[in-house]
Amino acid sequence: MRRALALLFATFVALGATAASAAWAPGGGGNGSSTGLSLGVPTSVAASATNSTTVHVTWAAPSSGPTPGQYMVRRTSPSTATVCTVSSPTMTCDDTGLTASTTYQYTVQSLLGTNWVSSQSSPASATTPGAPTLNVALSVAGNKTAGTAFNVTLTATTNGSTTNTAYTGSKVITFSGASNAPSGSAPTYPASVTFASGVGTASVTLRAAETATLNATDGTISGSTSVTVVAGAATQLQFSSMTPSCASGTVTVGNGGSFVTKVTAYDAWLNPKTGTARTVNLTRSPTMGTGTWSPTSLSITAVNSETTSSATFTIPTGNPPDATVTAAATGLTSDTCLVKR
Repeated sequence: MRRALALLFATFVALGATAASAAWAPGGGGNGSSTGLSLGVPTSVAASATNSTTVHVTWAAPSSGPTPGQYMVRRTSPSTATVCTVSSPTMTCDDTGLTASTTYQYTVQSLLGTNWVSSQSSPASATTPGAPTLNVALSVAGNKTAGTAFNVTLTATTNGSTTNTAYTGSKVITFSGASNAPSGSAPTYPASVTFASGVGTASVTLRAAETATLNATDGTISGSTSVTVVAGAATQLQFSSMTPSCASGTVTVGNGGSFVTKVTAYDAWLNPKTGTARTVNLTRSPTMGTGTWSPTSLSITAVNSETTSSATFTIPTGNPPDATVTAAATGLTSDTCLVKR
């Protein structure tokens, strides 16, 4: 009788223990995952942006139920991802590699073993600030002239708009974006820029007539601005639109052959220059037996840099001497071409 009573008591205790554990076990379904109500939901979930690419998520343990073994943090907006799965009692998580000036939302769930998952917590959100930048602006607005220096104002920021007053001293700034001039001359940039309370001024000289994006960076923060460069004053003439080409300074046309060309006005950097009407006179040397120009002058209108029509230099047949042909206009450096048969 005593053995029977002892066996009955042991069975009762075992059943009682099973009933106690069932109080927080998940409901049926057998799919290996559940949202059993008795596994407490994390509380006091909060999110805060620590910089332009990171959000720090914190929470507190559930107020009831068994102690979770782990916590799972999920990003729910603007994209979805499991950010962290951390072991209790850790209750923090950093979501990194984010985009500046973007709002992100998170929930946290309790985990116990491999099968028990709580409901999601209430969401918490945070907005990342703008990224630090090096804002670039023309000190004086308007078009710039090729070959003439102008100032650029550089402002270091903490978030794209707030000046970083701690950014001071001499900084190595790398500039880029503008082209070399047609003559091959490169832009001129300072080797370094001195900043005071986050603001510095750089003297820049661009030589290509173009609208360019002027970039500046210290290797960590960067910025850019658009700048339009126009040609400088006209300084020279050159033969252009040539058939055959006299780019080397010499052209061979053969007996009775012709050199057909227009003429263009350029600035010192070989940017075509408009704005002035010009008469271009065409001559040859020697003048006897070397050939003829037709016509002997061309016109450049104020709205063009190149003559509106072409001129043809034709050498005679036979055995004529070589001729040096010249294009000249008042106040400009002339251009020459040696025409050979």
